[in-house]
Amino acid sequence: MRITADRLWMIGGAVVVALLVALTGLILVADQRSQADGFDEQRESAHTQAAQLRTRTAKLKADQDRIGELTAERDMLKAALPAGPAVPAFLRQLQATGTAVGVDVSGITVGDPVEEEKVKDVWSLPIQLTASGTATQMGQFLDQLQGSGQKRAVLIETVNAETGADPQRLTLALTVKAFVAPPAGAGAPTVTTN
Repeated sequence: MRITADRLWMIGGAVVVALLVALTGLILVADQRSQADGFDEQRESAHTQAAQLRTRTAKLKADQDRIGELTAERDMLKAALPAGPAVPAFLRQLQATGTAVGVDVSGITVGDPVEEEKVKDVWSLPIQLTASGTATQMGQFLDQLQGSGQKRAVLIETVNAETGADPQRLTLALTVKAFVAPPAGAGAPTVTTN
């Protein structure tokens, strides 16, 4: 059988068309696989984000269920950081705290307000005082002074202890800070001790 030039061209053309179809198919399949891999990554990312959002939603729901408790805590913390120094009331509170646990509080001195560097619009009032009582009473007093029994944000900075003639009684010289948050831009709070 004799192959003519026309037939040869037809066979060659068919082979070229077949190769072009095969190459095009491979290129399109590779592109589709690449897109499918991208979609898989997006799906995994979406699943991760959805899980995070579900966790966050559950936490927000739990917080919503505790809104009364959280509001009370916020109000308590806000009250612990008053807008004015209210020094006389605070000094009476120190005296009452001491009396409640059997500690004598005396020698109270209030210094000038100092702006706190780490907390904007918050000032501290340096206060020095002397407290006397037994070791147990002093422990209770210090717990009350800086603990949950205190209605005011207070930080005990230094404590110097001395014993006198009665070894059962301690005298503590305390330096504390009482914090105040006047309205923004109001400047230093005015301290009055009357």
